[in-house]
Amino acid sequence: MARLTPSFQDLSSLRGKWGWFLIIGIVLLVLGCLALSHQLIATVFSVYYIGILLVIAGLAQAIQSFQIKGFGQTALWAVMGVLYILIGILALFQPLLISSALTLILAITLIISGVSQTLGSLNNRALPLWGWLLFSGLITLILGIIILSGWPEASLWVLGMFLGIDLAFQGWAYIAMSFAIKNLK
Repeated sequence: MARLTPSFQDLSSLRGKWGWFLIIGIVLLVLGCLALSHQLIATVFSVYYIGILLVIAGLAQAIQSFQIKGFGQTALWAVMGVLYILIGILALFQPLLISSALTLILAITLIISGVSQTLGSLNNRALPLWGWLLFSGLITLILGIIILSGWPEASLWVLGMFLGIDLAFQGWAYIAMSFAIKNLK
């Protein structure tokens, strides 16, 4: 059975590498700040990234569909691969349209998630600190409603803002981790 937690020796061997964690953290933090200050560009970039991934996934799925001829669903797999490719190409040539669709899906997902978290917390009031679950659900619900109420204009900045926030928080986490690793004895 594999060990899930690293030993102190494993962690102390990282001490000499703390600078790399710091550099990665600074780079991620800077990229996050850039994304937050240029949300439209970050949104378009993230849609291009998704488009490229969809084209690659579609090509792989279409090619794979013809490799499993005896499976009985070759046409279905091929059609799904072609759809991935088409959506990926659409993302590359119409990033704002795809951004609008992704933002709408995100808003609806956040609303559904917020409602389910809120109801789940109310049904589990016996749990210690259940109020945090309620708070989290309400914040998620409100965020979804805000995005939906601003749709489709919100599509120009929401994905870029989320990307920027994610990169900035990852950057801070790596920076904090670098100093914790540096102080290992």
